[in-house]
Amino acid sequence: MSAARITEVGARGRLDRIADAVMGGANVVATLWILGLMVLIVCDILGRETLGHPIAGVPEMVKFSIVGIVFLQISHTHRKGEMIRSDGILGMVRGRWPRAALALELLAQLCGAAFAGALAWAVWPKVVRAFERGEMEGVQGHFTLPVWPFLFLIVLGSVLLAASFLLTAAAELQKHRNA
Repeated sequence: MSAARITEVGARGRLDRIADAVMGGANVVATLWILGLMVLIVCDILGRETLGHPIAGVPEMVKFSIVGIVFLQISHTHRKGEMIRSDGILGMVRGRWPRAALALELLAQLCGAAFAGALAWAVWPKVVRAFERGEMEGVQGHFTLPVWPFLFLIVLGSVLLAASFLLTAAAELQKHRNA
């Protein structure tokens, strides 16, 4: 193996490890967030039923948390190959025409990266606007929470997902070159 090839493989390996750590960390944060929400919901129900005093803002917190959790976990789900997809046709093509299958796989990964990138690009101005305006959700005087952190999680999750799609495309190309 040439020195340039070793450096390329080493750099890709480091990039893969960093991506795995960041995406795995986001997944852990989302999982802990789910556990915290479960405790919050139980406490809200107990407070409502036993003391007659629910916790203010639980519906709003749950509503926005679902979005944050999904976008924190989606890149890790893709990275581990656990996203739902139908690849029956790809499997048939792979057996007969490996290069066509590679082209389809690359097209799918690059389209995924483009869509995730487009989502991040479209939501980013909304993050900035919500932050600058101090946009809040809830009932003034009762419970409010800022909107921008949840919008930012959509951007972050979309960027991480786009990176996962690109890394998967690069890995597919590498497998094809080594075969």
